[in-house]
Amino acid sequence: MRDFVQKLMLGAPTIYFVSLIQVILYRGADITIVWPQCLALIAIGSAFFGLALCRFRKTIRTMA
Repeated sequence: MRDFVQKLMLGAPTIYFVSLIQVILYRGADITIVWPQCLALIAIGSAFFGLALCRFRKTIRTMA
């Protein structure tokens, strides 16, 4: 179960956000170091936005 939960949590944006902020605040890193975390946050955010948009459009369709 532990491995399953760890792999499942890789889809959570908080993991990438916390590591991104820690590296910037504690080490003074620039974008060349934190770009993988930024890309992960953008990808996860885009996926969540896409799912929300599909649900919104479906809800609007059923109301009309």
